[in-house]
Amino acid sequence: MRKVLAKTQLALCSLNHFTVDSYSSMLNPLLPVIMTTFSLSQGATAFISASLGVTAAFIQPIGAVMGVKVGEKRMQILSVLLSAIFIPLMGSTKSLLFLIAFLMLGRIGNAFFHPNAAAFVGKIGFSRGHTAMSLFSIGGTIAGAITPIIIVWYVELWGMHSMYLLGVFGIFVAILSVLYLPRYRESADHVNQMSGFGLIESLKIKGIKGLMLVIILRSLTLLMFSNLVPLYLKGLGYPLVWGGYFLALSTLAGTFGNYLGAMLSDKLGPWRVNAISLFSAFPFGIAFVSTHNVYFMLASYITMAFFAFFTMASNISYMQELLPYRKGIASSLSMGISWGSASLIFMGISLTINYVGIQFVLLGGAISMLISAILSLRLPKIGRKAIYSNEQSS
Repeated sequence: MRKVLAKTQLALCSLNHFTVDSYSSMLNPLLPVIMTTFSLSQGATAFISASLGVTAAFIQPIGAVMGVKVGEKRMQILSVLLSAIFIPLMGSTKSLLFLIAFLMLGRIGNAFFHPNAAAFVGKIGFSRGHTAMSLFSIGGTIAGAITPIIIVWYVELWGMHSMYLLGVFGIFVAILSVLYLPRYRESADHVNQMSGFGLIESLKIKGIKGLMLVIILRSLTLLMFSNLVPLYLKGLGYPLVWGGYFLALSTLAGTFGNYLGAMLSDKLGPWRVNAISLFSAFPFGIAFVSTHNVYFMLASYITMAFFAFFTMASNISYMQELLPYRKGIASSLSMGISWGSASLIFMGISLTINYVGIQFVLLGGAISMLISAILSLRLPKIGRKAIYSNEQSS
């Protein structure tokens, strides 16, 4: 096995994260195009996007278990290949059924990636775990920042039919992981993934359900805004590229917020940072829906995302601290199950869009952030040693 420095391993995992999330980030800015191509309503378009998220997110625990069995390295490689091969194919079909199938296979790759890559990073062994996790997470947030603009420009210049060419980059990245990522042996898995990695046992640990609820409500807000803002702007008469600008700049702001929040979590504790993040983000969500001025909306959305992303990475580490022997499952709970639950709620909400309008739904998303902030005040404030003894006693 090649000897690879810890920082190099982290860099490769971040590159994989950038790659997988780049492909996933292609969908939302192109939703207006898909809506027009397949003659869909706003509600139907949002429903398809939400249902993809629900299905893929609830597959994450399966990916986490597979990672324990076959290794997180192999699962990362498989994830990158699924995303790179299938998501670009959405521009190569005129069949709605095939479109959904391609997107689903690509989203499954994304679902498999996150718990396994996060568990891999957790095993590398950095002393400042929240900061290391944020550096890994930044790879994904940078992808979310630049991909919406790039893909909109790409489609306007060369059309969706040529998107299959974009898969080459992901295949190249997968080859790098084959060559340079180490595979942790079974003994290392036993250190961090002891017996009883099932979901039921994990949910019994003190603080898990409360943290999941906070993450679900925050994720619901971010999910509603990221899916609906491009459609909302189109309904207000703004060009397609504006949706790309909103998604790109908000995610770029979130990248900085993500790193700052992780550093604050290492110093102040993740429970405090959750409250700071969510209470600060809420008023800017309200500000977004209070006007149709595109520049004021953009500034509000960017600021909301900056604060909301404070806990994007630190809550993964927080969950892993609550479940130190089940890092893969901890990662899937904080990302897959929580995001999937938020997607499931959003899928139901999307059915009301044609009746109440997108603006009213976005207002509900902002209120969801406030509820999450209030609930964050009850998150566990126990130290690392107490958490370990808590899980061992369970």
